[in-house]
Amino acid sequence: MRHDPAPIKGHDLFRVLYGSSFKLDRTLIADEVDALTAKIEKEYAEGKREDKKPRILITGCPIGGATEKIIDAVENNGGIVVTFENCSGAKSIDRLIDEDAEDIYQAIAERYLSIGCSVMTPNPNRLELLGRLIDEYKVDGVLEMTLQACHTYNVETLSIRRFVNKEKGIPYMNVETDYSQTDVGQLNTRIAAFIEML
Repeated sequence: MRHDPAPIKGHDLFRVLYGSSFKLDRTLIADEVDALTAKIEKEYAEGKREDKKPRILITGCPIGGATEKIIDAVENNGGIVVTFENCSGAKSIDRLIDEDAEDIYQAIAERYLSIGCSVMTPNPNRLELLGRLIDEYKVDGVLEMTLQACHTYNVETLSIRRFVNKEKGIPYMNVETDYSQTDVGQLNTRIAAFIEML
């Protein structure tokens, strides 16, 4: 999704990321993702790609099931989701365990403690990853999705907004939602206005 314009829709990317977490045979995932990537790269070289649209990074709470309405709201209103900085995105796979470490248990602990999870405070690793993703994916705007009563992500919205607006110089919007479909109209209106400003 680093290509501009993007090779596929963000919803397709999400389905691969989310779907891979349900594979029983974990050893197959890497080969399947490599094959899919090669297919997408080949099709991109042949001219199959999305139209140029504002590039959105989704951060915040995990997305799944009914909360896919956030991705739909972005992509149905003129934007394209190019990356995810949440529990179902880059956050959980960004850092590797140092397998050559003298103390492997310490290496495992360091890897897990370095994940930029909102329960950590202070949380510089989340900002560092978010900054890298904004730059690598040429992001035009950041959309943070928080679930009602998810206090750890709600608390971090201010620091994320400041980082995105002041340090990265791009627009940011936070939306709070739940697992129902009752706010789909409101989300579409707010997200459409956000994308229109980009």
